[in-house]
Amino acid sequence: MISSQSLIRTGSRSFNSVKSSVLIALYSGALLGISAVGFLSIISGLVDLSDSGEDTASFLIYGTALTITCAYLFRYISNKKLNRPETFLAITSGFVCSILFSAFLYLFLSEENSFANAVFESVSAFTTTALTTLNLETSGNGLIFFRTVSQLLGALTAVLFAVMVVPISDNKTGSTKSRRLETQDAFTDRKTAIKNITGIYLVSIVLLSLMLLLTELDFFTSLILSISAITSGGFSTNTEHFESLSVQLLLSVGMIISGMSVVVIWKLTTGKIKSVFRSTELHIYLSIVIVASFLLFAWTDEGGTPSLSKSIFLALASITTTGFHISPFSNWPVAAAFLLLLLATVGGMSFSSTGGFHIYRLRILAAVSFRELIRQIHPRAVVKIKIGEENIKEERIREVVVFQFLFTSIIFLTAIALTVSGMSIYESLSSSISVITTTGPIRNTDGVILEISSFSSLEKVALLPAMISGRLYLLPVVISVGYLFSESKNILRPKKRLFHLLRNKNDDKK
Repeated sequence: MISSQSLIRTGSRSFNSVKSSVLIALYSGALLGISAVGFLSIISGLVDLSDSGEDTASFLIYGTALTITCAYLFRYISNKKLNRPETFLAITSGFVCSILFSAFLYLFLSEENSFANAVFESVSAFTTTALTTLNLETSGNGLIFFRTVSQLLGALTAVLFAVMVVPISDNKTGSTKSRRLETQDAFTDRKTAIKNITGIYLVSIVLLSLMLLLTELDFFTSLILSISAITSGGFSTNTEHFESLSVQLLLSVGMIISGMSVVVIWKLTTGKIKSVFRSTELHIYLSIVIVASFLLFAWTDEGGTPSLSKSIFLALASITTTGFHISPFSNWPVAAAFLLLLLATVGGMSFSSTGGFHIYRLRILAAVSFRELIRQIHPRAVVKIKIGEENIKEERIREVVVFQFLFTSIIFLTAIALTVSGMSIYESLSSSISVITTTGPIRNTDGVILEISSFSSLEKVALLPAMISGRLYLLPVVISVGYLFSESKNILRPKKRLFHLLRNKNDDKK
C-alpha cells in the first residue's frame, strides 16, 4: 500500500519509517532535491561576499534550515531498493521540489513581484533554458551564482538520468559495439557514473574558465559563461561579451563539448581515440555543425573571419540547445531562423546535456522509415533495424516512436495555448520548440530575440510543462505521473469497496 509505514526501534528510541515504495520514491527524491538547493544556497551566500554581501545572511539562513531539516527527515525513510518506475518518480519528485524551493529564493531576493515569475525563473534555470526574468543590474553575485549553478544541477540530473535509468538498447545481440556495453564499460555502476560524469563536467568547466581568463573577462564572468556553455544553459550577465572573437571561439569549444556524449568524452580522456573516431553519431553531429555554419555564413554574405566565427557560434548555440543570446546578422534571411529552429529540434548526441530529439533517435526513426518503404515493396521481408554494428530491438523502436509522438504533441499543445493568448503562429511554434528543446531564446523571422518580459504570466505558465518534460526526456515524466496515478487508484479501491459494503448494510437494515 502507498501509505504503509513500519515502526523501527533504535536503542531506546523508536520512530516511524516509511516503507511504501511509492512514498519512499516521493520522499527520498524530494529530500535530495531540497537538500541540494540548501547546499547550493550556502555556497551562494559565501560567493555573495565577493560583492555587496546584502543577500549573504538570507542565503545562509535559508540553506542551513533546508539542509538540517532534510538531514533529519532522511532517517524516516527506509533503504528499500526502487524499481524503474519508482526511480523515475524519485528523480522527477526531486527535480520538481528543487524548482519549487528555489523559487522562494528568487521571490525574496530578486525584484520578482509574483510567484509565477519566480517559478518561471527557477524552472528556466534547472531545465538549462536560456530565458531569464532577473534584473541583472541589481542582482548580486550570490543570486547570479545560484542561478548559474542551478543549470549544472539540472544538466547533471538529466545526463545521470539517461545513463543510469533510461534503457538504451539490447545487450544480448552479441555485438561488442553495443551502446549498452559501451556505457557499462565507462560507467560500471551508479556510484562510478556519478563520479565520472561529475568529474567530466567539473574539469571541463575549470579548463574553459582558465582559457576565458586569457581574454578580457574577469574570473566571475568566465566562470558563469563556462558553466552556461558546458551545461548548455546559455545564461549570461552581459550579451556584449559574445561580440568578442576570442570569447566566441572559446565558448564554441565549450558548446562542442556540451553536445558530445559523456561516453565519447570519457573515451577521449582515457586515450581510446580510435574508438571515438569510429563513432558514426559523432561524425553526424560534427557534419551538421559544419554544414549549418557554412549555410549561415553563405546566407549572410558579410564575409570575413568574424562572420564565420559568428556563424559557427550561432549553429553551435542552436544544435547544442545552449541558446546564448547573440545578436543576428545585419543581413538576416528568413531561412536562417528556420535553420536554427531545425538545429534546436535535432539537438546533440545522446548522453549529452543537450535537449532536443537527439541524433541517435533520429537515426532510428530514419531506419524505421526505410524499413517501412521496403515492406511496401516486399511485404514478407524481414528487415532488422541496425545502427552501426548494433541491432535495435522492437521495444526500443517503440520507445522512440512514443517519444516522437509526445515530443510533437507537447509542441503543438503548447503552441495552441500560446496562440489562444494572442501570439502569432510562428512565435507560438518558435516558443514551443525553444522551450521543449531547452534552447531558450525565441527569435522572430528577422532574427530579433523576443524578450520574455513581454510574455504574460499565463503565457509563461504555459511554457513550464514543456520545459520540465523536455529536460527530463518526456518518457520518464509520463511514466512517473502514470505510475503515481495507478498506485493512487489502487489505494482508493479498498476504500470504495468498504464504502459500498457499509452502504449495502445500511440499505439492508432499512
